[in-house]
Amino acid sequence: MDQPVESFAVEVDPFYVEDLRQMARAQNYQRWQFQMVAPFLGGEVLEVGGGIGNFTPQLASVATFVTSLEPNEYCFNQLREKIAPLKNAAAVRATVESLHDVIPPGKKFDAIVLMNVLEHIQDDRAVLAELKKHLSPAGRIVVLVPAGQWAFGPTDVRLGHYRRYTKRYTHPLVAGLQMEIEKMRYYNFVGIWGWWWNAKFARRENQSDAQIRLFDGWIVPVLSRLEKFLPPPVGQSLLFVARPDAQTKK
Repeated sequence: MDQPVESFAVEVDPFYVEDLRQMARAQNYQRWQFQMVAPFLGGEVLEVGGGIGNFTPQLASVATFVTSLEPNEYCFNQLREKIAPLKNAAAVRATVESLHDVIPPGKKFDAIVLMNVLEHIQDDRAVLAELKKHLSPAGRIVVLVPAGQWAFGPTDVRLGHYRRYTKRYTHPLVAGLQMEIEKMRYYNFVGIWGWWWNAKFARRENQSDAQIRLFDGWIVPVLSRLEKFLPPPVGQSLLFVARPDAQTKK
């Protein structure tokens, strides 16, 4: 590489870990997020930033094998325990830049997935460029990130987010990797307004358990079905899928 790749800080941040636990309890929302990425996964999958294993078992349900990368020691131990019963998943404690030290030489993945991870990395382009080296020629990089930079606020800062993503920012990011967009769309039209309110008016540094329970229990079941047919113009999450295949359909 021409420059170092910046990954997660390996130190344990109790606030970050608690956020992972908090979101683990939002099972409808987790299921919805997985459904966003599932159609683009299969074969050998590399999960970057497995955290405490919130998504790894679901990824394993559609993959031949999942290698889950997690540098935080505490999170890694939780992840390893979570996926211990699975025969087609393994946790690896490593950063993106040390990936070549922990996987067999020349190994390529059919899909590389980052679930709410890329926003934590300052040089997102360098990380994606490094991951592309481990992607099969017909493979995909599948990324789910927080959306709407205009809603960036104290919770983002506290969680270690460098940015929230937009389509306008992401198109040149992917083009600079000499890859093409197969899919890009926003999700969760309702959630972004709650995040914006908390950021700009309530000035919250943490997510509200009460808000999450309300959103997960009452809003997600309806909204997830509605947005299958009516993609929103803005949303709390942005999904983008990038491929090196020149025949990719926009």
